[in-house]
Amino acid sequence: MRSRHILKRRTFLRGLGGAMLALPVLECMLNNHGTALAQGRPLPKRFGVFFWGNGMRKSQWVPTTTGPGFALSPSLQPLAPVRDVLNVITGYEVKAAGPRGHHNGVSGMLSGVEFIPLEHPNSNYSSKFGGPSIDNILHSDLGIPASKPVLNVRTVDEIVTGEGPTLQFISHRGPDQPQTAVRSPAEIYAGLFGNFTPPDTNDPTNALRTSVLDLVKDDIDRLKPQLSTNDRNRLDAHLTGVSELRARILALPPELTGACTIPEAPTSTPATLRAMSDLHADLIAMAFACEIRQVATIQFTGSVGYTVFPGTTGGHHDLTHDAAQQGAVQASTVFTMECFSSVMQKMAALPEGAGSLLDNSLWLATSDTAEGLDHSVDDYPILLVGGAGGAMRRPGTHVRGPQLLKRNTNDVLVTILRAMGSPRTSIGVGLTASSTVIGEVLA
Repeated sequence: MRSRHILKRRTFLRGLGGAMLALPVLECMLNNHGTALAQGRPLPKRFGVFFWGNGMRKSQWVPTTTGPGFALSPSLQPLAPVRDVLNVITGYEVKAAGPRGHHNGVSGMLSGVEFIPLEHPNSNYSSKFGGPSIDNILHSDLGIPASKPVLNVRTVDEIVTGEGPTLQFISHRGPDQPQTAVRSPAEIYAGLFGNFTPPDTNDPTNALRTSVLDLVKDDIDRLKPQLSTNDRNRLDAHLTGVSELRARILALPPELTGACTIPEAPTSTPATLRAMSDLHADLIAMAFACEIRQVATIQFTGSVGYTVFPGTTGGHHDLTHDAAQQGAVQASTVFTMECFSSVMQKMAALPEGAGSLLDNSLWLATSDTAEGLDHSVDDYPILLVGGAGGAMRRPGTHVRGPQLLKRNTNDVLVTILRAMGSPRTSIGVGLTASSTVIGEVLA
């Protein structure tokens, strides 16, 4: 049997002008079992947050059965393709909740501590996070270098900016360190895969017009003869994906930046929202696969957001507070879960080691409230999707907490810490702190 040519995981293709392109995980980088890198380092775990605003309808969200054989509820039907790694957690309450709707859930659920009120002379309320969000906690705990910051993307334009950073951002390094999410696919792509200065600052897409693939062509040609047939096929698929992403991004109309010419007014049509979501999913999946990033967040829609979903005629936040429009709210939730499922399926479609990228990832999907109609924070919508490198039990399950004395959503954050390999054993402060893991979802 011919000995394999072994490559280090951090091999990059290098080209003229300092261009670099990361490689996917190839067979020649792995041990004989496909479970770790050839140098002995385990395959990296990735973590992501998928967030949508204004909650859901409890009657349509909570599955009617529990355990690994649970029946998908109407709201969760779109996640059927990934149900093997889908964990649904219901009956939990955000104990670290303050006195204000929407602000309660987004801060308490994502950071484990209450928000900090701010003065609000020009709004009904304002606040900031009371501590770092779970994405930044993990980024710190796992020792991820600063050169790989959390990748924060935002799908919609309709983000409330007048009630403080709690509602405007979902990623926070601390009370006064909210992290901006980027919507422009061209900007995300350039930050991940390109390092070029546009010759024309009025055109925000010019940074992409010099193809990274062209600049590293010589390195590609030198590498291919050293690879097995499977690795050559995987490399070709990876390079094709990079090229296709670049072409799709360049086909988009320019977004308003600096002194660029103002384009036609953007719309929030359903087709645009789904297309933007899918493109963001492709970018994040490739960033994870190349180990350019290890932690990401997706702000799909915003707290108190006014996104118009397919089949509806009004802003989402107003619909949630109209008892006669709960059917439209349900349709919006299903659409949101369709988009989230697409993100997960893209991760599952990328092979890595003996499994997929989703097998080595863990995603938390949640909102800023339980039911938008009453701003409730009990029976909260919580999904954990992915294998976390074998740390999550398969098949996925539905865990429903007791209804008389609901369990703490901080238990979910502690469970995430355990699954991801964080040395931290508790989260939260005072009476709302937790050191309890949800054992039913762990392997």
